Amino acid sequence: MNAPVSRFVLFAREPVPGRVKTRLAREIGAAAATSLYEAFLSDLATCLPSPARWDAVLAYAEFEPGPYLLATFRPPWDLIPQGEGTLGERLARAVVRARMEGRRDVLVAGSDAPTLTAEDLSEAFGALAGNSDVVYAPAPDGGFSLLGMGGNVDPAAVFPAGVRWSSPHALADSRRSVEAKGYRVRLLSTVPDIDEVADLWSVEALFGADPDLAPATRRALSTFLGRSAV
Repeated sequence: MNAPVSRFVLFAREPVPGRVKTRLAREIGAAAATSLYEAFLSDLATCLPSPARWDAVLAYAEFEPGPYLLATFRPPWDLIPQGEGTLGERLARAVVRARMEGRRDVLVAGSDAPTLTAEDLSEAFGALAGNSDVVYAPAPDGGFSLLGMGGNVDPAAVFPAGVRWSSPHALADSRRSVEAKGYRVRLLSTVPDIDEVADLWSVEALFGADPDLAPATRRALSTFLGRSAV
């Protein structure tokens, strides 16, 4: 069977208290924030691979993948290092690597959006196969939870040096650079990411509409709330 020509890359860290979800940890404590992040990883590892349609690659932040990542992201996941540099440089490196390995359309995402689904990835790849060059799934805070680009797109245009990462301007900064190069942009449905306690409520609201969505995150949130998440 031929290998897929598309790749999805998930950026993640080993869930170590004090090193992950630090903004959330300031509000609920490092242990609770880490438990939630472990649940995010569990859900994403389970629901996002689709080997017949795209490669699933976990890009880890550390020098080597830690025990939780190794245990959670088993085949069909491949694991690669993010390497050094700014977030934009690391994202661009992952795209360039995918291209060197024969992949055309590439999606990248962070691991703080536990309700991201394979259907979201399928929609994004479908847009790239159509008339879109770059796709974004916006996050409510002004950033983006998912970004994708076709094989004709220069990663430097998508991840320029001026992007204000981890800010309400990240999507606008990247999109401005992309459109200045003449690339066609499509915005997908919003996918919430979780950085602060208030973000937990937006994710909980989604559970009422889909009882099968992000089950590990649902359980972890129920434990944190002391009641059943909707």
